Amino acid sequence: MKKEANKADSKKKILDRISRIEGQLRGIRKMIGEEKGCLDIITQVSAVKEAVSKLGVELLKNDFCKIDLKKGINDKYIETLFKIK
Repeated sequence: MKKEANKADSKKKILDRISRIEGQLRGIRKMIGEEKGCLDIITQVSAVKEAVSKLGVELLKNDFCKIDLKKGINDKYIETLFKIK
């Protein structure tokens, strides 16, 4: 029962992370529409890229992939895979 609760909690956190990414993307769309400065927009694009990378890491760490990727995968490999700084 506890494992199911942990999985549900992890799933909620991942879905919340996706919602934040969606919000960031809407913000970028709005910035472009309002013709905000290029550097400000690029900064937000970079933030979205980082957020998506972290989402990928969370998906792997929380076993949301249907195949067993955890064998032989360590944090350094994951960071390299997603190019996280």
